[in-house]
Amino acid sequence: MTPPSSDTAPPLLAALTAWSERQAMDWGLALISQGIPAVIDREEASVVPFDGASERASEESIYRAVDQEPHPPNPGPSSQSVRRDRWRLRVEPDELERARAVVLEYRRENRRFAWHRTAVAARPLSWNPAAVPWVLVLCAIHALLPMALRSAGWVEVSSVRQQGQWWRLFTGTWLHADVAHLASNVGTGALTLGFAMGRYGPGTALCLSLVAGAAANIPGVLLRDPTARALGASGVVMAALGLLVGHAVVWWRISRYASKPVWISLGAGVFLFLTLGINPVSDVLAHAGGFFGGILLGALAAWFRWGRFEKLWALAYAVLAVGPWLCAWVARGR
Repeated sequence: MTPPSSDTAPPLLAALTAWSERQAMDWGLALISQGIPAVIDREEASVVPFDGASERASEESIYRAVDQEPHPPNPGPSSQSVRRDRWRLRVEPDELERARAVVLEYRRENRRFAWHRTAVAARPLSWNPAAVPWVLVLCAIHALLPMALRSAGWVEVSSVRQQGQWWRLFTGTWLHADVAHLASNVGTGALTLGFAMGRYGPGTALCLSLVAGAAANIPGVLLRDPTARALGASGVVMAALGLLVGHAVVWWRISRYASKPVWISLGAGVFLFLTLGINPVSDVLAHAGGFFGGILLGALAAWFRWGRFEKLWALAYAVLAVGPWLCAWVARGR
């Protein structure tokens, strides 16, 4: 196999067409392993459409059929386009059919693994510093909130069941019993929520984790004694962890063969949940509800690309964060 050169090889009767340099090199190695010499040369292709918003890498360049036509169909003009080079593997005319068979067999054997080369998540995992204000708000509420408003905000089972004070499901996620309780949730939440913000966007991650954390209080309200009380951001923290796990479903958007990283992510998430969320002295029911609720919402958000509506999610979060406290403020004197 001869490496790419600016000197165009003499035209032969037919050639194999590849759509990237890497694909051409891979096919060339497959051919030379079967004793078929090939010359690789590059031709500039016409401008083709480019979708910069797509979250998955196209598999078409890996599995496109081998083409004998001198030029692909003209895609026409596009407002968003990119010039893509075309690569030719030129072989002796009497070796063309055997070369085609080798490449097709190579494609079949590597179909389950080739997606690794181009499948990259839409955003790399990164920590978003927007988690810091969330930490500061939690600390400020713990230090400054009046006792009357605090008692109107924690999750009191009898008040939710008998008086319909639904807002306690949300306000309870902002309260903590003591400094140790606060420090535990702040330390873990700064990491899980920060990474979830980096994955989905701050508004989306905050809103989904708050919804999942509030919903995680519902099983306790239904199953516990009417005199029971609960509070803490641990449901939100576990929901943020669940969001990170649920995002793994995007691998299935990239390739139907990508189940392995999905199940690995789920297993790693469950391991972290068992490490961080299972403590006999903590609210395990809320932890589990937040974690699995976060997985569900994260999977839906990743699959349907809810992050496109980041501003709407941020607005919804503001309403869900402030609105329940206004309800608690009104109800505190009753």
